Amino acid sequence: MTLLTISIQFVGLVKNIFIAKGFGVSTEVDAYNLANTYTVSITNLAIPAITVVLIPFLTRRTNELVIQSALNTYISTLLLSISLLVLFGSGGTLFLLQSDVLLSETMQWTLLIIMILSIAQIFRVLTAILTAFLQVDNDFVTPKVAILCSTIFSATYVVMASNPSIIGVSFFLTASFLLECIFLIIKNKGVSFRFQLQWKNNAFRKLMRQTGPVVFNSIVFQISLIFSITLAGFLGQGYVATLGYANQIVSIIQAVIIVNILTLVYPTMSRAFNKQIKIGKQLFINYVTVANMLVIPLVVGMIIVGDLLTALLFQRGAFTAEDTAQVTFFMTIISIGLPGLVLRDFVYRVYFCLEDTRTPSRISLVTIGINIILLLVLTPFFGIYAVILIPSVMNIVSGLVVYRLLEKRVGKIDPKHTLLKQHIITLVNAVVMGIVLYLLRMQWRMESSAAFFILVIVGIIVYGLLVCITQRSILRQLKNKGVSES
Repeated sequence: MTLLTISIQFVGLVKNIFIAKGFGVSTEVDAYNLANTYTVSITNLAIPAITVVLIPFLTRRTNELVIQSALNTYISTLLLSISLLVLFGSGGTLFLLQSDVLLSETMQWTLLIIMILSIAQIFRVLTAILTAFLQVDNDFVTPKVAILCSTIFSATYVVMASNPSIIGVSFFLTASFLLECIFLIIKNKGVSFRFQLQWKNNAFRKLMRQTGPVVFNSIVFQISLIFSITLAGFLGQGYVATLGYANQIVSIIQAVIIVNILTLVYPTMSRAFNKQIKIGKQLFINYVTVANMLVIPLVVGMIIVGDLLTALLFQRGAFTAEDTAQVTFFMTIISIGLPGLVLRDFVYRVYFCLEDTRTPSRISLVTIGINIILLLVLTPFFGIYAVILIPSVMNIVSGLVVYRLLEKRVGKIDPKHTLLKQHIITLVNAVVMGIVLYLLRMQWRMESSAAFFILVIVGIIVYGLLVCITQRSILRQLKNKGVSES
């Protein structure tokens, strides 16, 4: 899983390196990122429901006809809803393009790319459904292989073309989602599913009652995301592109560590909480500890050597040294909120394991509302810095708040304060590692690409030794308890 995820992120990174080389932080890249955000927001209404509602249902389903009918109806409803949204969005986009409304260059490019990428969103939802069936059968590798093939295909055009266009990049991205979908359809030959709309089915109605809060939460989150990215676009040309490059680097950490761990442990956590809450609590502590033992040192390392990484990846062609400095700053601020994101996402998974989708939705609604209000109030004073800093701070705050609320629901999670102690130790170890890297860099004037790799190796060695010295007991506990429970 880790190797495949790293491979996927690497290929995606190569694609973005060539986009940076050819287009820099131009209007075309702003438009491409805006269109991606707008179209992906459509499918992100359904995909969380697949993860939160469909997977637990599949782990408990039987071969009864009524259950199979509910499953068919649920999947059919999701696909039909997304198809209608895509059709409506494409129609509105086409109307704007053909109307006499005066549009900026960025908006014209954005609408054109939306027309291309919107088609891909139907394939993305079907892919998520097919992936859910495989994951319930403990097949996590096949979906990753499908994504890797899709990513390679998507990157082919921008890497191989002598004079690539942003429209060509968009066409190949859409085709890559179709390729991924076909691959998973072939691999899911044993899955019995047909289009069916039995909306009076009680099991289906229960699924929809659980789905409602998830979709509502997704709508609010997507509105917040679109608001932030659009606000960045209004603040100046190139900000959307810069945020895109920064998010690309940060997303590697999220995909390799956070998403991988959540994907692997969610079915296990669901079974554990259904069996005994005490077991589920211990798994929660173990998994959050492990995830942030990996995330926190990466955040510190990014602060120290992030500029070397950005220059190594993107600084060539149309991408300048000034762009490197801007992307590195954005990347650092965004990454600060990752440990809070880990805690919040795991807490949400616990609620989902308890078949409670309403509480996370309510919490997210309040969090996103506060986020939007702060953006409206502070952006006029702090500009783009408010846009990138506020979400990171809210990730940390919301993570702590939802943890406390969960304790009111299930009782004390960590009476021995193991989670807090291990996070403090992890933070101290990461800071010590950061100090060592900073002193080495200043002492030896290490500013080259080779210096980046040297510092990374030194950082891994220093942090690894510190973990072995200070956290050997928790590693032993994770091996003996966490692995055996899963």
